[in-house]
Amino acid sequence: MRYSYKVRELGKDIIDEKTNEVSKDVGASEEMQAMSLKKLKAKLDHKKEYHIEYTNKKGNFISATIKGKVRD
Repeated sequence: MRYSYKVRELGKDIIDEKTNEVSKDVGASEEMQAMSLKKLKAKLDHKKEYHIEYTNKKGNFISATIKGKVRD
């Protein structure tokens, strides 16, 4: 496997009553490996939202929120 991804499942929205700020409930971190981000998305559930972190081939750190790929 070429890339190692740190994947966290995002849960429900949490609303702070005092400041009305919205944040997400973050699950436990899981290490997953795949040859590309496209192949990683195919492994994930399309109904859930995930936060991923990885280093791309140019050495840049990437942090993104994605959903899985819908399979037909």
